[in-house]
Amino acid sequence: MQQAAPTDTLAPAIAEALRLRQAGDAAGALALAERHAAPSEEGAPFLAIAGLAAMELGDPVRALTHIEPLARMRPDDLEIRADHARALLAAGRDDEALALSEGASLPALARIEGWIRQQRGDLRQAHAAFARVLQAEPTDAASWNSLGNIHDAAGHVDRAIGAFEHAITYQPDEPGMYLNLADLLRRADRGVARLKVARDVAAIAPDRRDVQTELAMALAHNEELDEAIAVLEAAVQRWPDFGESHLELGRLYEATNRTDALAAFLAGLDLAACPPEVAFLHAWLAQREGRFEDAMRHAEAIPPTIHPMRREALIGNIAERLGDAPRAFAAFSAMNAAAMAEAPPMKGPSFRASVEADCARWSADWAGCWTPPLAPDAARRDPVFLVGFPRSGTTLLDTMLMGLPEVQVLEERPMIAGTLRQLGQADLAALTADQCQALRDAYFASAAAHGWDGQRWLIDKHPLNMARAPLIHRLFPNARFILAERHPADAVLSCFMANFTLNHAMRSFTDLEEAARTYDAVFGAWKQAHALFPLAAHAVRYERLVEDPRGELQPLTQWLGLDWDDRLLAHEDTARSRGRVRTASYAQISEPLYTRARGRWRRYADQLAPVMPILAPWAEKMGYDL
Repeated sequence: MQQAAPTDTLAPAIAEALRLRQAGDAAGALALAERHAAPSEEGAPFLAIAGLAAMELGDPVRALTHIEPLARMRPDDLEIRADHARALLAAGRDDEALALSEGASLPALARIEGWIRQQRGDLRQAHAAFARVLQAEPTDAASWNSLGNIHDAAGHVDRAIGAFEHAITYQPDEPGMYLNLADLLRRADRGVARLKVARDVAAIAPDRRDVQTELAMALAHNEELDEAIAVLEAAVQRWPDFGESHLELGRLYEATNRTDALAAFLAGLDLAACPPEVAFLHAWLAQREGRFEDAMRHAEAIPPTIHPMRREALIGNIAERLGDAPRAFAAFSAMNAAAMAEAPPMKGPSFRASVEADCARWSADWAGCWTPPLAPDAARRDPVFLVGFPRSGTTLLDTMLMGLPEVQVLEERPMIAGTLRQLGQADLAALTADQCQALRDAYFASAAAHGWDGQRWLIDKHPLNMARAPLIHRLFPNARFILAERHPADAVLSCFMANFTLNHAMRSFTDLEEAARTYDAVFGAWKQAHALFPLAAHAVRYERLVEDPRGELQPLTQWLGLDWDDRLLAHEDTARSRGRVRTASYAQISEPLYTRARGRWRRYADQLAPVMPILAPWAEKMGYDL
């Protein structure tokens, strides 16, 4: 605030009030200033000091009793207007604060407008306000951070990353900005970048518990599970009061099938000192140990501070095991609603719409004009692609196939997705042999980067690659496809029940009708590709696999030209040794084979009735009983 020149009589009082504020005695400064404050030229400096001191004491209503008369005296003073707007905002009078700050070029006012607009979801005008701040103060880290949050909320991931990076550049000692960026990278599934940010913030703020927890979760995101657990174990020792680090350590024990470690961890806690959130871990342990009544009792005690996606997914799974289909379905519906509530807006067509658009371009004429296929690669055998609709037993099957020493399974790694990005808008039919070879080389390089040893026969397990069969056949004409089949209603229901990380495809499963239509589109694409190209494919049916695994797997090994190995049947041992599974099936594959999920759809017949007209034709084509 600008202050009027004091009179000789009041100058000592002003000087003393200023000194008290500067010394941190806001209460003393306020008391002194209020003795002289008045809506006059002589009292104006005291109004200013009293208003600022009251704000420092967290009393915006009292501050306004001084700032408002001062603002009426000096309506053209932008700094007084900014203080007035700040006090109004702090007092909860947002509309009045916005009216004072709207369109202002003064950074202090533009920040207030930007903040209010952002809180109200008016992202476009919030962006414009913060842009005005940065035009005047281009190194203002807080405004860059706000822009990052605005771009994030609008679903502009790369712009948000750039804004957060600017914020960190201009204020490299502020951990919160690193954590904002790390959270964005988590949701964008950019694990490598997330880990770099987490290591950077841990270097500048090693004594913050939330920073250590983020480091551990970033490590887990990158499959550095032992280090992640070590970081969390150190954190819970350092900060023994129950908190997020305890929750994440317990969840990581559970996700890596270390139920004994989870049980020991919970046994070592002082339950009397633990907050209600500990019920989340007790529910998980009880569920994994088959104590479903206990699990539900603990789950019902989980407070709302636990994210509803986690809570509802747990309650749904427990209710399912207790045979309470209506409650389970309601919980899974709530889980999906919570997931969509925090998902960024979808940009462009849905996954299903993209698959349908691809199919519309595939025709006999198009397939007939392809340039000749590549000659076989003597050095690298064409991969085996394990495909199928999600939740059709692909994770169980890939775990079993890990028992074959001649093969190496890569689970849901983005080799084909990367190939698609490289392909861009190019037409498969017009690719030259050199272009095909370059894409093959890039695929194998990506596989090597994701752990393929370059020697064993590669099995690329990614269920929805079944919708990309023409691309795979173009680059790998001798590729083989293992198709995992399951009753369509069971597969779709299981997708609806799965707590997926929402990417472009997985968000299709948060709505039962969209999940069914996606099934129809994906299997339609598979059938159409089969009609156009000579795909080498072998089906493995989930229901037979869990009933007679040897009988279902032996024909598969013969088709692959591989010798039978009894380790194919030791999937429990394989599951325990493979670390964390990257799919929603991680807990189930460590169990003995079970048939309880076979025909589960019948218990949900009422809920599935609206989508059965979509799924029934596929069930009939596969020979399933309706």
